Amino acid sequence: MLLVGCGDKSDQVVVVGRSLELHAGQPQIVEKVTYVDTQGGHRIIRPRASNRQLAVVELVVVNRTALVTSLVIDGDAAKLGDRRGERIEAIDPYAGSKPADAASSDETLFVPFLWGETVLDRNFQVRGHLVFDVPKGLILGSFFWDEVDNIVADYVDYTRKRL
Repeated sequence: MLLVGCGDKSDQVVVVGRSLELHAGQPQIVEKVTYVDTQGGHRIIRPRASNRQLAVVELVVVNRTALVTSLVIDGDAAKLGDRRGERIEAIDPYAGSKPADAASSDETLFVPFLWGETVLDRNFQVRGHLVFDVPKGLILGSFFWDEVDNIVADYVDYTRKRL
């Protein structure tokens, strides 16, 4: 596994596994995620409790080597947390949302979502957002990927000694 920085996007971590390459953006903490569903209805995702918050990660999954790669992107495949502690599974943005009363100015901010089954041909990529409902105060130091490859993208340097 190789860990490198991404040229002009300093908020991304690029990690190359055996078959896949991941470009994981820094987690963005938000109070809600809104979007328009396929029927034109307005939807909203909120944390499930007042002691929780939403973290959104933009992810690009690239197939550089395999002829064809089938992926199932779900909570088992994508987790966010800390190498020394808790790992939180991504939530299904469709099942985890509720109808919203009105349109919101940020409905296109975090779409498309990365969720469900997809097939990646060699030298193709898929890009989207994953939503996590995390406890407030949890260190969001690593993104864990376990689909086709087992990859960890670290946002913090765990090798540095803490004073």
